[in-house]
Amino acid sequence: MVHGDLSAVGRTAFAVALARATEAARDHPWFVDPLAVRLAAAVPPATKSRVGIGLTAWVAVRTRFLDELILQSAERGIRQVVIIGAGLDARAFRLGLPDDLMIYELDREDVFAAKRRIMQAANLASPARHEIVADVLEAGWLQSIEYSGWRSDQPTLWILEGFLIYFESEARTRILTELARASARGSELGVTMSTRTDEPVHPLWKPFDADDLDGWFADCGWQADVTNMADASGRYGRPLPTGVAERVSGLLVAARRSIDSQPPGDR
Repeated sequence: MVHGDLSAVGRTAFAVALARATEAARDHPWFVDPLAVRLAAAVPPATKSRVGIGLTAWVAVRTRFLDELILQSAERGIRQVVIIGAGLDARAFRLGLPDDLMIYELDREDVFAAKRRIMQAANLASPARHEIVADVLEAGWLQSIEYSGWRSDQPTLWILEGFLIYFESEARTRILTELARASARGSELGVTMSTRTDEPVHPLWKPFDADDLDGWFADCGWQADVTNMADASGRYGRPLPTGVAERVSGLLVAARRSIDSQPPGDR
């Protein structure tokens, strides 16, 4: 279960999973991630100690936020969830979703290969889960998920958890716009984003400018509701630890596809 053969981006999935694993040790955990717990049991303490309190708090809040969004969208009748940059996501195993809801995970082959090893060790499997090796900046990636069963004429919940931070502004706009144009009426979007700009924590990260995010999402074809990390954590009954809000800044977005962005076949 080592990650020495992973790309730099792929290795960040392990850091996020280790942050998720700490939630299971709390008295009243928001979630218990079996994949993350299995990974944490296999890595040395020194590795786990490098996962800071800020990342741990941010991952906990955004995980609960997106968990609730997925469950609520299922109640609204959405039956396909696409997780872009899925990493070591374990929602297919732990959320108790409807039997007819499909989860399509997009990521790199090196990430999926590492994930399969952990899944095998943890005896985890789900018939609802589909792996798609694809790059959303390359032509044809939507066809790749269609081959796995995704239907463009049915509502989709798109999940971009910590994904857009690896792209410059132009690429982010292109991705969200393409998702809106590919989405059927009733589709939804869940995004988490870091907005810290003073001192990026990771050299690959490109934090957001938080100015007029509602307008930016609208321009991309989405009607967005934006919540900040501190408010969400407080609403969940767990105020952020002292000093975390000054070191970590994150936004949580739940969005609906705008009527004006409907694809030609939906007009």
